[in-house]
Amino acid sequence: MLRRSFIIIILSLICFFCAASISAQSAYKRDKLYRSWLADEPYISIINIEGNEFFSDSKIRSRLYSRTNSIWQSLKSGSRNKVLRYTVNRDTLEVQYLYLKEGFLNIIVNEQVEVYPVDSSAIIYISINEGRRFIIGEVRLTINDSLPFARTIRDLAHNMRVGEPVNPVKLNTILFSLKTVCSNNGYPYAEFIHKIDSSLGPQNTKIFITGSEGPFVRFGDVLIDSLRIYSPELARREITFKKGEPYSREKIFDTQKRLYRTGLFNSINLDFSKKNGGNGKEKTLDINPDFRFSAIERKAHYIALKTGASQDSLQDLTWDFSTSWGKRNIFTSRRVEFSINSRFVIFTDWRIIRHRYQMRFTDPWFAGFRLPITLTARFEPGVRSQIQDYRIQKWLLALSTRKEWSEQFYAVFSGEYENVNIYAVSDIAAAEIKNEQEISVRRKFTAVIVRDTRIDKFVPKSGSYTTYFTQYVGGFLGGDDSFLKFEFSWARYQPGFASIIYATRLKGGWVKEFGSSSEVPLNDRFYLGGANSIRGFDENSIGPRVTEYTINPNDSSFSEQTVNVGSNAYFIFNQEFRFPLFWKFWGSTFVDIGNGFESLSDLSPDKLLFSYGAGLQFMSPAGPLRLDYAYRLDREGYGKGDRWHITILYAF
Repeated sequence: MLRRSFIIIILSLICFFCAASISAQSAYKRDKLYRSWLADEPYISIINIEGNEFFSDSKIRSRLYSRTNSIWQSLKSGSRNKVLRYTVNRDTLEVQYLYLKEGFLNIIVNEQVEVYPVDSSAIIYISINEGRRFIIGEVRLTINDSLPFARTIRDLAHNMRVGEPVNPVKLNTILFSLKTVCSNNGYPYAEFIHKIDSSLGPQNTKIFITGSEGPFVRFGDVLIDSLRIYSPELARREITFKKGEPYSREKIFDTQKRLYRTGLFNSINLDFSKKNGGNGKEKTLDINPDFRFSAIERKAHYIALKTGASQDSLQDLTWDFSTSWGKRNIFTSRRVEFSINSRFVIFTDWRIIRHRYQMRFTDPWFAGFRLPITLTARFEPGVRSQIQDYRIQKWLLALSTRKEWSEQFYAVFSGEYENVNIYAVSDIAAAEIKNEQEISVRRKFTAVIVRDTRIDKFVPKSGSYTTYFTQYVGGFLGGDDSFLKFEFSWARYQPGFASIIYATRLKGGWVKEFGSSSEVPLNDRFYLGGANSIRGFDENSIGPRVTEYTINPNDSSFSEQTVNVGSNAYFIFNQEFRFPLFWKFWGSTFVDIGNGFESLSDLSPDKLLFSYGAGLQFMSPAGPLRLDYAYRLDREGYGKGDRWHITILYAF
């Protein structure tokens, strides 16, 4: 009996292992077929979404990485219309993120991919279990109220407002901001923990935040011992903190930025010194941490060669060749660069048309202050004219500096002194040559103040950009002309409904001659119209106009032509609405208002010109490629009409 039972058990085990082996082989074959099918990256034919109530199907589909295959998707260079190995996980995370921001803390997303046997394409099934939505009923913060920045911490914490959904993404961002405030005020070891309590129901969820500031920390020494080319003092003077000052994470970042801006280093590292018991990655409780600076230095000497062809307005084809030599540590910390540039006419007439020699000297710390001073000297000996035996010689001295109050707020000041001499002709002939070639000696002071709070300079979505431009020309400096020139520009960018960006710009300018000058030179007046000012008009076509008459010598007949002579004052208002369309394409609608005037007293609302239109932009790596269509109204002698503009970057 015992023997029979033993035989039955043995046979049962054999049958079990055989069945398991067959099942495993079958599963392996199925898995192998599935992996083989997946390796072919099948196209997605259907995306099926079920279980969602809070968000619509279209809203969820808009957040998915996956896209159903279509003619347009096939033409695009991406692979979002195919099933890839990371497709499921990425789609799941996108849907979870969408729900978490709206307070669905228990969201469950299941996604499966199946083969559609007709054409071996794929069907994606997304099953959603939303769970309950959690709403903030109370936010309670516990910190040390004796901290001088306690009020700032409380204001940040109360960005989690009662009645809003419990958004863990926003909560973690706020916790990081709280730690940053502490770290910038001497408490880098501060810790903040949170607890979400929904015992009174999801609609009355309580959030408890408890903060511990940790020990107060002061900066220690900065060790600089790895520089071989440059003096350690060049790096040390860019450090924004001193030994004994309260620890500040912001000052460490500012120091790193300033070190990069010196142009002396390819890469830098500013980290905790190992002698503090850490390796820069481990958190220590050293209340006087030392730092160690190391860097990969750029070579002190450099040589650059540049060459290229261009089209000249008077010559068929020109070729430029330039070479420069520079040294980054002359007189310990100054920089100097010498360059030579030559321009030639090629093919049609092989000859040189310009020589230019330039020296640029820069002192990054003038008189011990972080006030970079750049002195530029330029000399053009000139070449003899083929028409007459004369030579135009030019030389220029320029001095400029830049003052920064912050990364967003700075000013640039410059002065230029120019001189032009025409040799081998009389003074009367020299004056005629200068008039024919529109040569005007410029001696001027310029000041530009800029406040730029934009994050993205190419496609600004928030912030503002303000500039004040002032220029004094001639006067006691001498030169051919004397005038004052002012310009102001303000642009504001605000995110709006449905990803729309509201972009607004106000811009104006005024120029006025003084002293011995009877008028402002034509080249220094304002010219409006075109892709970047008032669309709907040709480039530089707006402003005071005069009629020029030309006599035909053959039959003594007259021909007339209207010419824009430029404005001495102008005003522009632009309002634009920018919005994403699909892929890398954006659209826009806009209204442009403005005009140019003979004098500031002529500026009047009833003399303003109007145009409106729409545009299409392609977001390329070099910036938006822009196509605008604008229609202008019949006002101030400008008839109705329209204009297409193709250019790069936004108008403002």
